[in-house]
Amino acid sequence: MDIHQLSLVELKHLAKIHNPPIKYYYIKTRLELIRILTMKEFPEHMKIEKRTIRELRNDAREKGYLNTWKMKRQELIDLLYPSTNENNENDNHTKEHNNPKESESEKVRV
Repeated sequence: MDIHQLSLVELKHLAKIHNPPIKYYYIKTRLELIRILTMKEFPEHMKIEKRTIRELRNDAREKGYLNTWKMKRQELIDLLYPSTNENNENDNHTKEHNNPKESESEKVRV
């Protein structure tokens, strides 16, 4: 079966019965559905999105975090799976700015 020749309705039906389930398959475009359905394995962020709050709380208990029952789903995700963007931002020191009064432009001669 050539997935590229299927209609959008047929792709949505395949996504509906796909195992593991595809989140928000009903609002995805044809190209997005084709891209997702042709993946051999879902990326980690898609797997995390599919986890229920109960599963996230169980993971937190296994890792030793207490009082996770008060936390919202997004807070649990941030706690258990810290974003790589934040790590990159901190590693690159992108929030540091040079003081304009201490610029080196006066030292440089052209």
